[in-house]
Amino acid sequence: MSEQSVKGTPFGGTERPSRSFGRGRVCRDPECQTRLSMYNSGKYCYEHEPMTVPRTRGKKIA
Repeated sequence: MSEQSVKGTPFGGTERPSRSFGRGRVCRDPECQTRLSMYNSGKYCYEHEPMTVPRTRGKKIA
């Protein structure tokens, strides 16, 4: 058996910090007081986010 070992590079999260969008933000719906995550780039909570249709270039939606 060979006495060679395989060496790898450590996995680290030092590339760049996560984007954040401010603390204490609240959903823009007038009747909603849900606080948004500082990592949520939207202006609404999940319940009040306007529906969007994804682009499906060349794909058939069944």
